[in-house]
Amino acid sequence: MKTLLKLIVVVLMPCMLFSQSKAPTKAIDGKYYLMAAEKGIGSKMTKEKLFQYATWGNDKVLIIAACERCSPAMYKYNKEESDAIGVPIFYNAFGLYMITYDDESFVMMVPANKNSKDWTDFTYSNFYSKSKAKADAMTKQKIVDFLNQ
Repeated sequence: MKTLLKLIVVVLMPCMLFSQSKAPTKAIDGKYYLMAAEKGIGSKMTKEKLFQYATWGNDKVLIIAACERCSPAMYKYNKEESDAIGVPIFYNAFGLYMITYDDESFVMMVPANKNSKDWTDFTYSNFYSKSKAKADAMTKQKIVDFLNQ
């Protein structure tokens, strides 16, 4: 029985590791809950955002809005950094990064120095998840720990 369990772990481990670096898909689409509230409709604070993955010309993008009629923020997929780190990463012109945390969650962060790739020093962060319980349980310290991996 122990041998069978070890064999299963050995066989499945590469699959689990490979799945971490997969390219983003439409599975991203949906409603996400936030760890900390952000501005939404009419500058009212909200703890929910809508995410949509799409192509814009030749670019893969992540579009995030507070509501269906709200102006969205667009993040461009960064293949080089995604391949280097092993998870899909999106960024926008303002220096905001959306980093895949798991299959249903993202960490958004702003590096303290936009020219540095050292993501252990950041000025702002938030957590977005399709799971309300996961968003409610997230803390700034867990985000720091995740970014320091």
